[in-house]
Parts: sequence; structure tokens; C-alpha cells
Amino acid sequence: MKLCEMIEEMGERSHMRVAFVGAGGKTSCMLELAQQWKKQGKKVLVTTSAHMENPKNFPLKDITEDDGEAICALLKREGAAAAGLPVKEGGKIGPLSRTVYEQTAAEADCVLLEADGSRRFPMKVPGKQEPILYEDTTHIFILTGASALGKPLKEVCHRIEEAEKILETEAGQESGERIVTEELLGILLEQGYVRRLKRDFSQGKLAVILNQADVLQNSEESRKKLQEQLSVPVFLHDWTKAVHGIVLAAGFSRRFGENKLLYEIEGKPMYRFLTERLLHLQKKKKLQTLTVVTQYEEIRQYAEKQGMTVVENRDSSRGISSSLQLGLAAAMEKSREEKENYYLFFVADQPFLTERTVEEFVSAFLKTGKGIGCVCKEGIAGNPVIFHQKYVEELLELTGDIGGKRVLKHHLEDVFYYEVSNEGELRDLDRKEAVETGLPL
Repeated sequence: MKLCEMIEEMGERSHMRVAFVGAGGKTSCMLELAQQWKKQGKKVLVTTSAHMENPKNFPLKDITEDDGEAICALLKREGAAAAGLPVKEGGKIGPLSRTVYEQTAAEADCVLLEADGSRRFPMKVPGKQEPILYEDTTHIFILTGASALGKPLKEVCHRIEEAEKILETEAGQESGERIVTEELLGILLEQGYVRRLKRDFSQGKLAVILNQADVLQNSEESRKKLQEQLSVPVFLHDWTKAVHGIVLAAGFSRRFGENKLLYEIEGKPMYRFLTERLLHLQKKKKLQTLTVVTQYEEIRQYAEKQGMTVVENRDSSRGISSSLQLGLAAAMEKSREEKENYYLFFVADQPFLTERTVEEFVSAFLKTGKGIGCVCKEGIAGNPVIFHQKYVEELLELTGDIGGKRVLKHHLEDVFYYEVSNEGELRDLDRKEAVETGLPL
């Protein structure tokens, strides 16, 4: 169900002020709803009463000054805008002054307010001063990530100490050691959020969103179990974007002097450093599928054993375009029509590229609305590179030893650059001496 349809089911109002609290995708859901309402001709203000990611990565025009006139003008011109004031913590933005908020909210048909922080955890129990809601709030979405289910509570819950206050500690077992079930999650949401919000915002309409529901084997069954514990409606919400990872591992290593992908670093073949990290991201549902293109038997056997899709490149002499297109064709077979599909290309000789960099790059990119993204250092593009499905035709037209960067250069206005702090992560190891100057693994 679309977020705008959830609002309709809850009951629309002429001027909607929707607060997003909890954890597991608040910002992404806000941006999705903003785009849905913008297409309906509504003027939408996206802002925060707490802290929110810097909107420079959003698919919206933004203003990070306490200037009501400028924000109102932007709303009239663009239909949707993000606004807030810069804060020191992590390059985020904080709330507008109340005077400017009230001025700009009056101009907007709909206000979307991020009113809670979760530090990237998929679930949360709020503290005493959380969430931070304004008096004009009409709807409250309490988000929780389906990826928390089946995990130890202490690993997935923000404000674990608040959860422990709610849960009775069983003999010999700390609350944080408990595995998150729908029943346990429902208890924490009902007692942590719902009861308090019903008391303090009786005029508002409340609902819980079980986000990332497509990671579940039986999402409707999970929704029903969660609903049994809650006194407000529970909606399912899937990721609308699917990222397919493609690892290019079929090169000849001519400058390296031997097959560099099989070259051991600290007792492990080079190619395994990246593939192991990507496999972990796939388990976390950050990558929908994972494909490897190779001409080497050892890599083929390893990848197949790990459950990856393997494509053999029998003609690597045609250049990188052949591997790119073979991997793309295989990934497209796994794509789902109801999703927006993105294809993320890696080269296997980047053993120093961290899982965290990949995850944060993809997360930031998907919020931008851009069609192409790449990691870079000081503006110089590197790998990995990601492409929206609209660029498939151009990628399939590449020839010879020409990769996706050719397509990127033809569409610079649609490119998102993600800056990394350490250029060593982006170093592909064409020569043996580069191994010695890399990063700790």
C-alpha cells in the first residue's frame, strides 16, 4: 500500500501535518510521501523537530536557513521543499524556529515532520522527552523495521534501556538477550509509543508501519501478529527500490604479473574480501541479488557455493563491456517489474572497500532521486557505480574495454557523487606494490 493511501484510510484533512517517529526508514518514507503528494498538486514541506539527514541528498530543493519568505517562495515554485537549520552533529539539520515553522506550515498543504532519532537502528523505544511533536500534528506514523524480527533485541533496538524498563526480566536472561518477535515488538510499540501518544495527542490519527516488509517470508502473517498487540492500525510497507549487485571478476591482471584476484592478502584470495562484504549486505537485505562475472574456476566454485548467481565470461578479451553486459543481463532476469531496479557494479580488485562505505553510499544515493551514483575522492569518480534501470539500454550498447563511466559522463546532471574520506578504499590493485600501500583489512 502506498503511504498516501494509508493516510486516506486513516482519514485525510484539509491541512495535514504528519509526524514520523520510531525507526527503520523514517526519512525514506517521508520523501516517498512527499513525491506522491507533489504529483497530486499539493504543496509539501519536509522538515524536522529533532535532527534529520542533510537534505543535499534529497530529490527536493532545500533551504538550510531560518528564512520563512524564501521557504514559502520555494514551496510556491517547486511544490515541495525541505528545510531546517544546520547542526554540528554529523552534518545534519535541526528544526526551524517556531515562528518560521508556523509561517511556512501555513503556506504548505502538507507538512512532513521527522520527530524522532534512531541512530540507524531498525526499531526503537522512546525516552521521556521523545518524540518531539508539534501541537498542529494531525497524523502520526510510528515506524519499525521488519529487519529487526528474529534478531537479538540488544542488536537492533535504540534506547535498549527503555525497552528493559518495559520488559520483565526472565530468570537468567537479560531483556536485551531476547529475540525480537512480532509479539515482543508489539508490546514495546504499544507501551513505548502508542499509549503515550494517545494520551498526549488525542486529536491525532495514529498508525504503525511495519517497514521493509518485503524482507519477510510471510509479511501478512507478521502484520496480523503485530496487530494483535496494538490498539492502532498496522500497515505493511515494502521497499520500492531494489539494488542488484554485480561483481566484475574476469580481468587478465596483465600489469600485476599474475592472477591478482587469486593473489593472497593476509592468507585470503583478493576477490573474497569484497564478495564476503557484499554477501553480508545481501543478508541484511541491502542488496536484492548478487551476481559474479568471471572466467576463473576457483571464483566460480566459491560464488556458487555462497548462493550467488555466476556468469561465465568466455570472451574476456572483448574488454570490460562484455563482463558488464553479461552481469547486467543476469541481474535483469532476477529483477521484479513492480520495483524500481538499480544495478550496482563492483570490481573485484578493491579489497579495501568497506561494507560501511557501500551501505552508506547506496542509502544516500537512493534518497537523491538521481539515476547514476558513484563513490569518489575529491570529485574524482571511482568504483562502485550504480545505474537506474532507465540506463540499461545505453549500458548494453557499450563496446570494447569501455565501462559504465562512459554512460556516467554523458549524464553528469543526473549523477550523485559520494565522497569517501580515505582514497585507499577506492584503490584497485593493478600492481603488486599497491597491495603494500593499502589499508588494514
